[in-house]
Amino acid sequence: MKEFYLYSEKNINKLLSEVFINFKVHSTSLATLQKGNFINQNIFLIVSEVFEESFHESFFYKNNVVIFYTTNNNLNRKTLYEKKTFNKPININKFIDEVTTFFAKNSIIYGDIKVQGEKIINNKTEKETSLTALEKDILTLLIDRQETEKNLLLESVLKIKKETETKTIESHLTRIRNKLLKINSKLKIISKENKIFLNFLL
Repeated sequence: MKEFYLYSEKNINKLLSEVFINFKVHSTSLATLQKGNFINQNIFLIVSEVFEESFHESFFYKNNVVIFYTTNNNLNRKTLYEKKTFNKPININKFIDEVTTFFAKNSIIYGDIKVQGEKIINNKTEKETSLTALEKDILTLLIDRQETEKNLLLESVLKIKKETETKTIESHLTRIRNKLLKINSKLKIISKENKIFLNFLL
């Protein structure tokens, strides 16, 4: 079952659980969200005022965020990051369909990129390029862990025993790096000794 984390200024958690029956709804606090520990999660915010400035931009880069404003706000404000915004009044069926579609598309977001299907997309410039299935598996694992050992990639993704002498993983990482450069991403894949980690500077 899919899931999303909910912060609401109004006590409507039970109602949303009944409306979004295909999702498990986890209630959370604003303070918990602002700590920045959420990565590649579906986040649903129900608030009265625009308060995006109270979050670091990385929160929106790293997660799928839906914001429902309970008062009239300017929803056309330009931002560098992708999010879905609503405010009342809205047709309830359209609202449910659009939120479900947004959360169900299974995009993996990190830094300034989005991995969607077999493509990697720069969220800022909308430049994109294709990924092989293996490249996607490697990049997804790196995003999930942010730091990992080469041996883990060899065994879990490439299915090669760690005792085997090979430069295969570096060849794949080089191709992924080139594709990140191709779409002008600031995300870096860094290899150091037996470690591989991601670095992204806003």
